Amino acid sequence: MPVILGEVTSFLVFKKRFSGNSNFQMDGLNIAILGKGRSGQAAKRLAEAIGASSVMLLDDSDSPCIEMFAGTSLIIVSPGMPPASPSYQTARRSGVEMISELEFAARNFKGKYLAVTGTNGKTTTTELTVHLLNAIGINSTAAGNIGHAFCEVSTDVLNGTLLENTLPVVEVSSYQLELIRDFSPWAAALTNIAEDHLDRYPGGISEYTATKLKIFDKVEVGNRILGRSFAIDEIGVKMPDVATPSFNMDSGYLLYGDKRLLQTRELKLQGRHNQENILVALELVSRAISEEKLFSKELKDALISFDTGENRVELVLEKDGVRYVNDSKGTNPAAVEAALDMCSEFGKVRLILGGLDKEMDFSPLKKYVSEISKAYIIGQCREKIFEQLNEVVPCQLCDGFEECVNEACDDALSGETVLLSPGCASFDMFKSYAVRGETFCNLIRERFGQK
Repeated sequence: MPVILGEVTSFLVFKKRFSGNSNFQMDGLNIAILGKGRSGQAAKRLAEAIGASSVMLLDDSDSPCIEMFAGTSLIIVSPGMPPASPSYQTARRSGVEMISELEFAARNFKGKYLAVTGTNGKTTTTELTVHLLNAIGINSTAAGNIGHAFCEVSTDVLNGTLLENTLPVVEVSSYQLELIRDFSPWAAALTNIAEDHLDRYPGGISEYTATKLKIFDKVEVGNRILGRSFAIDEIGVKMPDVATPSFNMDSGYLLYGDKRLLQTRELKLQGRHNQENILVALELVSRAISEEKLFSKELKDALISFDTGENRVELVLEKDGVRYVNDSKGTNPAAVEAALDMCSEFGKVRLILGGLDKEMDFSPLKKYVSEISKAYIIGQCREKIFEQLNEVVPCQLCDGFEECVNEACDDALSGETVLLSPGCASFDMFKSYAVRGETFCNLIRERFGQK
């Protein structure tokens, strides 16, 4: 049966008054929220805080109809709600304004905020930016795809549980950028573009890139930051004007203009891709602090101490000359290339690859034929990857994840690395990339009696 607006069996209705002000007057609005996950729940909480009447669609299992949006003033879409879903399509036909959870948060956040997007490196860049800002006395928090949903941060500031001068650094996905209008970061960064999520964008890499570039729509030119490896000409999308970089790495030094900040060998973050992440993070930080603070001991110490967390080229352990590395967050071929660049410095790699297909091309991995001892391929798109690589790279198809890990470990020789860098989404076999990474780590530790 179709769900009609107001039926509490499939909708939650919230009416709560809040005495504070918001950037947009939303008091009394009827707000429908598509998606019941983390972002949807955060949007619901913010709607309560601003005194709107909130209506949340719990799931997409009911047959949707236009009537479910009768009387609705605004529809907020969680990033996990795909455009092809019945509820999304019905919401679009209703003619009611549709915005992302990111946009809803921005409309109700009084202060300044920074934003980061890109195919790869955005999590490291976001975390490093927050780490540096806090180290030099600026109250900062990660939001968006990591940390709290941006709506959570907006609500916490409104309710006084976060300081009003909090400077969020928002990690932004292309999904969140699809439905923005007034999202206007103080400064924003696009780290890079590589093939990813092409199953969502019929226009291919050009449409995906154009969606990512929307992060700059409301940002002043001088605060638009681009990763050094960005090659827009190869994609064929018109590039907006961006800021001239102030930071660089040359001759073993991290530089601000022609002034040395520190020697790069002091950094825990190594590898070309991490160097690019550092440069982008520093560009963002420089918009919030004086030049004098760029050379402070606090900033230098924070740069030196920072390292990536779990699931990003994470060394699990080393045993009998073999290194076991978890890069479960490597969910596209470009991320696999970055992991191979780092791991191959220590010797040849036994690569665990595969998962849920996102219409991506894995043939660029062929150039690593001299670095890969063997690729062990699993998941929904294993046959496709096998066909693209097998003529050049030794490959083995595996039925299950545990079998795949055990095969790679059994074959590994001293001086090699067993690397989980799937290049694919995890959802065909796991709840998330984090669960996939945790499973890999547990299997490795159990194998050597270290759990």
